[in-house]
Amino acid sequence: MPGRRWPVGRSRMKHDKPTALTPADVDQLAQDRSPEARIQMLSKLLRTAEQAVLAESGQALVQDLLHRLAHDAVQQVREAVAWQIYNSPFLSDGLARDLALDVISVAFPLLRHGEAVGDALLLEVIGQGRADKQMAIAARQTLSEAVSGALAAVGNLAVVATLAGNEGAALSDASLLSLADRYAHVPLVAEPLAGRATLPASVVERLVAHVSDKVRAHLVERHRLSPVIAAELAAHGRDSATLALLRPVSKPGMDGDALAVHLHEQGRLSVPLLLRTLCAGDFDFFAAGISTKSRVRKANAMALLLDGKWDGMKALLDHAHVPKHLFAPFQVAMRVAKTLGYRGGAEGRDTFQTEALGRIYAECGQSEERAMDNLLLQLFDRKHDDMVDAAMDVAGMPFIPLRGNVPKK
Repeated sequence: MPGRRWPVGRSRMKHDKPTALTPADVDQLAQDRSPEARIQMLSKLLRTAEQAVLAESGQALVQDLLHRLAHDAVQQVREAVAWQIYNSPFLSDGLARDLALDVISVAFPLLRHGEAVGDALLLEVIGQGRADKQMAIAARQTLSEAVSGALAAVGNLAVVATLAGNEGAALSDASLLSLADRYAHVPLVAEPLAGRATLPASVVERLVAHVSDKVRAHLVERHRLSPVIAAELAAHGRDSATLALLRPVSKPGMDGDALAVHLHEQGRLSVPLLLRTLCAGDFDFFAAGISTKSRVRKANAMALLLDGKWDGMKALLDHAHVPKHLFAPFQVAMRVAKTLGYRGGAEGRDTFQTEALGRIYAECGQSEERAMDNLLLQLFDRKHDDMVDAAMDVAGMPFIPLRGNVPKK
């Protein structure tokens, strides 16, 4: 069994005295050819050898005996060899290869735990096509990009999922992108992939695109939408899913500025997304987005936002090609932030979100502009019911979904 552990000579207490092999040991082995006898001899041999009792000639004898035992006809003996030497100085390259290419119960300790096992051997084993061995390798404490890339290409879901969730596996951007392209629709792989500490913006964008497809299918099925309306709302879903992913990926190694640049290059840094990030209280990403679209320094954009200087922010929105008739919701959100003294942190975020949504709906919800209706639809889409109710209390009116006709005063 892969989980079997055999006694390791190195773990003996310090007060144990090593005992060299004697002619009596050899005679006993000749008389008793049971697996237990050979395993007992193996343990004694390694204790003696690793405590430097053997002379140089004896070391060569150890290597020869280990090779013989590694090819023993009894699997139990070969397992004992593997478990006792997977990190031993007596594990030669040839011996490692013999054990790694054996059945999984013999190969497991080397493939899973062997620190000296090189990439060339791991790649050879992966090429055998054995899923059980690939699983053992995928769970190693560390993996190089070359080995991770080979595992990513094997096509076995369990192996790929284990790899995606292994933070010790070095995955190149190309491998990550390939996994996102092939498995974004498979939760078994997509979930651990999305949970990695660092992800390039291109992979985040692929995951966002997949979620958008799910949202589109859900809308078409549940609301019996026409293809035209479904296509229009698909963009809403992309922005909503993008915003939902912003916070989880804002970890060490995931640069919000880089993500803003990537989304802009992909044509995905939209006006609705900017408004949603602002109203969500994600000031850092909002400043990064406005900075990217307007080509001004992020620090300047953040200063204007935190100081509540609308004239300056209005100029940035103009440079960012935000239509002037959509400026109002941004102005309202900034005014709410200034009134509350909110500066984009976790403290006070819920209060700011509720107040901003309510004031925007009250002041902008009766606009004759269809573009404003669409913008507010996307702003409220996927908001929790309790938050919408609280926002409507702020607005002093019931929430009438903007998908329908909003009564005009």
